[in-house]
Amino acid sequence: MKIGRSIRVLSMTILCVLTVSSILPYISQPVSANSQQTLFQFYFPWNDGEATSIDLSVYLHKPAGKYGHVYVGSDGRLYVGSQRIRFLGINLVSPAIFAPQSVAEALAKRFAKYGINLVRLHALDAHWTSDNIFRAPGTRELDPTRLDRLDYLVAKLKENGIYVNINLLCYRSFSSSDGLPREVDSMNIKDKHILGFFYKPVRDLQKEFARKLLTHVNPYTGLSYAEDPAIAFIEILNEYGMVFGWFDGAVDRLPDVFKSELQKKWNEYLRQKYGSTTNLRNAWGRLYSDENLEAGTVRIFTLSEYSNRPTAAQRDWAQFLWYLDYDYFRDMYNYLKNELKVKALVIGTQMTWGGTPNIMQHMDLADSHGYWNYPAGDFWSGDYYVLNTAMVNNPTSSTIVGMANQKIAGKPHTISEYNHPFPNMYRAEGWVFLSAYGAFHDWDGILPYCYGDPDYGWNFDTRRIMATLDFGQDPQRWAMMITAHMLFVRGDVQVARQWVAVELSRDQEIEFIRSRTAGVWNLPNGRMAGNPAHTALLHGVVVVPSNRSRPPNTLLPRDVPAPSQSVYVSDTGELIWDCRESGRCVFIVNTSRSKVLTGFIGGKRFDLGEIVIEVKNALLNGWATIAIHVIEGSSFRDAKRVLVVAVGLTTNTETKIYNYDNKQLLFTATTDLASIPNLHGLKLTTYRDMGRAPTITEGIEATITIKTSNRATAYALDNIGKRKSSLSVTTSGGNQVISIGSSYQTLWYEVTMTTTTPTSTPTPTTTTPTTPITTPTPTPTPTTPRTTPTTPTPTPTVTTVTVVPVTLSTVVNVPVTVAVTFTVTSPITTVVPVTHTTTV
Repeated sequence: MKIGRSIRVLSMTILCVLTVSSILPYISQPVSANSQQTLFQFYFPWNDGEATSIDLSVYLHKPAGKYGHVYVGSDGRLYVGSQRIRFLGINLVSPAIFAPQSVAEALAKRFAKYGINLVRLHALDAHWTSDNIFRAPGTRELDPTRLDRLDYLVAKLKENGIYVNINLLCYRSFSSSDGLPREVDSMNIKDKHILGFFYKPVRDLQKEFARKLLTHVNPYTGLSYAEDPAIAFIEILNEYGMVFGWFDGAVDRLPDVFKSELQKKWNEYLRQKYGSTTNLRNAWGRLYSDENLEAGTVRIFTLSEYSNRPTAAQRDWAQFLWYLDYDYFRDMYNYLKNELKVKALVIGTQMTWGGTPNIMQHMDLADSHGYWNYPAGDFWSGDYYVLNTAMVNNPTSSTIVGMANQKIAGKPHTISEYNHPFPNMYRAEGWVFLSAYGAFHDWDGILPYCYGDPDYGWNFDTRRIMATLDFGQDPQRWAMMITAHMLFVRGDVQVARQWVAVELSRDQEIEFIRSRTAGVWNLPNGRMAGNPAHTALLHGVVVVPSNRSRPPNTLLPRDVPAPSQSVYVSDTGELIWDCRESGRCVFIVNTSRSKVLTGFIGGKRFDLGEIVIEVKNALLNGWATIAIHVIEGSSFRDAKRVLVVAVGLTTNTETKIYNYDNKQLLFTATTDLASIPNLHGLKLTTYRDMGRAPTITEGIEATITIKTSNRATAYALDNIGKRKSSLSVTTSGGNQVISIGSSYQTLWYEVTMTTTTPTSTPTPTTTTPTTPITTPTPTPTPTTPRTTPTTPTPTPTVTTVTVVPVTLSTVVNVPVTVAVTFTVTSPITTVVPVTHTTTV
């Protein structure tokens, strides 16, 4: 062991170089496979709010906002009252937002039971249904009936401890009925939204809607949305911007009446910069013969003719587009905050999908969206496919890497849409990765998209997956909400010890736009600024835009070498992404309160310290997800109650899965399905025939050993979390051994521990657990309004890290070294991120 030591103000760094056996869990020789895999019927009731063994609603603030408004602390994190808060949310989409009162009540209770503390009200303005917020004709008046239903839903969410995110502009279809030129009626929905960036009448319509909605008083709460502390966020615009729209061809498609308005703005911009045609020609080198700045005839730059323009001209155009984005978001932000007195935190739009760091830094927080293998083609017509690759096999091209490179230094960060769409067979992995790395990167909120499907309105009692993005009726995805809460909201996964700062100036952003290095769905971000993919899997990442200082003691991207082998170990030692077996990667979360495996874990044995998991084979070439969480107790050493979740192949009954490329039927899902071909890497489709109810799912066969002499009792749980049958528990070597599998026809199990005689406890293989994010009893918000929140400066203390060597044996026995950092922390936050490197 080599130890280096340095002393800094408020920090102490000790670097230890350890063999991989002290970090990676033991992975043994293959475990014998079970003789036959079986699927069984299983669904989660849409209206289940019963308090059972898996109920997490007790951890929510009831009512939401009881401790005051959500605010940004001086450390750039989200708080309520005196406590940190993280959000586990869900997207609810029109027309479900306007469901009858009985449905709203049931939804609120179900969400709370699964630890959901935020609902994003998306597409209030949906053009695809008459059940939207507007009263026809046009989009200027609010429909009183649907507004009442919205009010009631918000009241019920608040009552159950659930905060709200309101989206102001998603799919509103501006029309001539709103007083606009008739040419607007021929434009597609998103192209209409570009108008607000340069055409004042459309921006005024957006402000009018915001005023009518946000200043309206909810009769069920007695508060307007502008002042209600249960309204945590207001989002100005979903996934759009001027630069984004130009890359997408929206400027090329503008009707002439709107092109002329944009050209006026463009020529005004050039006159302010150059003053005359002569100066402009000298700067650019050439102009077209009919272009004259005094006459306002310098053309706008369409994509189709952009490459014909000189570099200097391209740079001015990129600056102009960037300025229009900046002006729009700052103007809308100021209107909400200063004119409407909105107390909620304001989001502009999504990073790289409309926003850039140098513009979004002026909002209250930044937000991102992420999808793994989003459906390609036209789902509504049935001509679509989803690429069936497991993200676990693609660490450096994962969504995690992309989203981690969008967090702005000193700003809260949320992921308000995320999904691994059906019929991708590995969907459950998404919530393991998002919640684990979300906690590691210290994000503030994560939300799947979406609950239900617009086609089915508010009929949630379908007992089947309704559409490719439907989250609420998919047992494979919905079961992982418990895991997401534990890892992210409860804070089982520790925040990164070391941070990498990626500097990205305003001028760099504009150059990326000018050179078209950026593009639609890929606006400037940390990866574009040179941050290698692997850094986000090893350390925390922040992007530092202009006018912000690089945080102290952060590394630069060049300071972080890539692992020499395909194993990515977080600097906390808790997250391990192991791809040494090509095409059969495994991701492991190993903390004092949670143990999670996802990936191709079939036929392997994992020693995670206090827990050993032996997995038999699984239908998807060995892919499965198993999560084990302490429900009562501070760690597995003193656990009184433990939850086990295990998921594999999940579809609807009689779903037919086809190869999109050759239209070959690959399999039909029935309960007697014993095997399926290897589907990894294929383009899968159902041609929109999703099968029928109920959903059917695979029972993962595994043996779980708990290293304790305490007596364990185990139960299979039904679909609302009630005990339905007992499992056999045996003793082996003084430990408790439990076998789970398809015979119990469930996805989750409860284990209770009863103390027998005092014994020595196993030494933990991970660091001392962090304080849960939301479980401490908060101090009520002071009666005096909080304007500039401050965080008390705590006395630094040294975090103790105990690492015990564990033997490692793998198919490929490669010696690996990992650098572990001991860092000074405060009771509330890590005071200074300190140097930590990982080499494999």
